Amino acid sequence: MGMKNSFRLQVAGCRLKHSLLVLAILLSGVEVSLSQNQPSTIKKSDKIETIDGKKFYIHSVEKGQTLYSIARTYSTTVDIVLANNQEAIDGLKSGDKLKIPYSGNTEGIKKEIDKQVHAQTKPGKETKIKTPAADSAKKQRPAVDLKNAVAVSLPAQKKDSTIASVDNVKPIGDIHVALFLPLDLSMVESIDVGKVARGDEKIPEDTKTGIEFYEGFKLAFDSLRRQGFPGFLHVYDYNLDSASFVKLMKKPELKEMDMIVGPLYGKKFEWMLKFAKANNINIVSPALLGNNMLLGNPNVSKLTPSYVTQTEELAKYVTEKYSGQNIIVFNSANPKDKPYLNTFKRIANPVLQKANADTVKEITFTTLKNFISKTKPNIIVIPSTNPSFVTEAVNKLYLQKQESKDSIIVLGLSNFQEIESLDFGYLKTLNTLISSYSFIDYENPETKKFILKYRNEFRTDPTQHVFAGFDAGYFYLDGLQKYGNSLQRKLPDLRQKGIQTEFNFFQTDINSGYENRGVGIMKFENYSYVRVK
Repeated sequence: MGMKNSFRLQVAGCRLKHSLLVLAILLSGVEVSLSQNQPSTIKKSDKIETIDGKKFYIHSVEKGQTLYSIARTYSTTVDIVLANNQEAIDGLKSGDKLKIPYSGNTEGIKKEIDKQVHAQTKPGKETKIKTPAADSAKKQRPAVDLKNAVAVSLPAQKKDSTIASVDNVKPIGDIHVALFLPLDLSMVESIDVGKVARGDEKIPEDTKTGIEFYEGFKLAFDSLRRQGFPGFLHVYDYNLDSASFVKLMKKPELKEMDMIVGPLYGKKFEWMLKFAKANNINIVSPALLGNNMLLGNPNVSKLTPSYVTQTEELAKYVTEKYSGQNIIVFNSANPKDKPYLNTFKRIANPVLQKANADTVKEITFTTLKNFISKTKPNIIVIPSTNPSFVTEAVNKLYLQKQESKDSIIVLGLSNFQEIESLDFGYLKTLNTLISSYSFIDYENPETKKFILKYRNEFRTDPTQHVFAGFDAGYFYLDGLQKYGNSLQRKLPDLRQKGIQTEFNFFQTDINSGYENRGVGIMKFENYSYVRVK
């Protein structure tokens, strides 16, 4: 097995473990509302044993039962079940025996449940359940609220700065943020973790992304709550059919939100954007690349820099670093790539002309050999989002270098990181550089602190979606706490670096939204990308 495939299998294995653990954690503190297709009622065991001086129900697992459904039957939480049956983290199978703490006189269990389900949280104080006034609908909500799917609140937390620190500010009142993610919780509850571990069952990629982003976002929320953040997080599962999603958007409480984050992809974000604009609510797109959403929508901000923005930064880097060299750009002949090709030439050529250097040469596969220089380094840019074209271009350039020993440096967009057909050895040989919005400084003390905390909690390493969720959550929640409704117009002034995301917002005109232009340049070294600018 080659090094590339071996490396990717290791990564896939880590991601599988991560997803399984995240599923367990997600279900460990939540109450899922009943769906229409619930399994039959689980009967509470009448077998009670005393072990080490404590009473336990001895529950025999039957086919179709899940950790959550068992915990619900015994009026406890998945956390408590796992604490007494650690082997269950690897999944349940029919016939397994679980020790469930006997709740007859167990005040500690009751307190633990009270802290985790339907509770109001005050940082550093005892958790209490409030009885809200009839005309104060907002204050009825728990600290974290997964509407239609899950209702979760935070346990009482001691104030600390384990993850990050913020300036002490005077609370500006209750803040309500809606987070729309593709959690597909009706499916998650029925997943057999053992089957997933064996490869007999798969977790959909969008569900894994949603769960991981949620975990990161919630870690940011937890961190700020410990420091007095006066806010509430309402999480919505948008893996619904169109009619159900439209019905969801009609819920009255959505109009009371101070900010909406998501949905991550597709038409549902467009629908939510229209809703947010109609109700004068600021909305965040965490993952979409295109900038069309910004036009005429000053209430929207997007975290992922577009490919045009990435190409602009690539052109600036090339002209700064390689002016006077043989600069070549591939034309894929794909209309979708035309804006990136034109953007590169628009940015690079005026700078090269001013420096009396050769302008950019445009090539295809058939004309490649005609433009390769034998005397200068060849700086070859592949501004394409087509995986097949990018792979073929890299393969041809590798063969060219092997045959003629030409000096070649390849540059591309962030999609290079996602194309599995690219050979790692080829990327290394071609001294590959890319523009990217996703980079992590593992030497940064805050990064080390975050990873250590995450490992301690989940027993695995965070994925890029966890980092993205944490950065987005911390940036926007902290911003809402500091600036309230003024946050949107303050975005261009808030240049910050998260663990993975660099925040550098730009508004093209007063009637448009804000794009994050935090883009860096990364080089492929030792089978991974490291930031060089």
